[in-house]
Amino acid sequence: MKEINVYIQLNDLVKGTDILQKHKLCIAVFDIQGTGRTPRFTSEIIHSYQTGRTTIPEFIGRILVISIVSDSIVNQIIEEMMRSFDVQEEPYRVLFVKDVTNAYELGTELKGDEVLVSK
Repeated sequence: MKEINVYIQLNDLVKGTDILQKHKLCIAVFDIQGTGRTPRFTSEIIHSYQTGRTTIPEFIGRILVISIVSDSIVNQIIEEMMRSFDVQEEPYRVLFVKDVTNAYELGTELKGDEVLVSK
């Protein structure tokens, strides 16, 4: 099993989730803030003190989409994601794939890939 984490902008949410929903996958969506690879046009907050100055980059909002995928379809989903987004000058989207060693459905005896299949 693999965990897919997709960091996208709000206007790309439908495009990213449609691919996952087409494969009937469970999806978790989070609204996040962070600096990450901040685009060059991002403003900074500068605080000046008698002892010096502090520069704090302004946080950028993104949407984090998480899904757990079986090994048999992970490459297909990655390819679909890579094809569905246009190339841009600044990096706005990132996809991470992580190994999931095991999964258990609480209250049942289901484990492993069985957890990913709807009843």
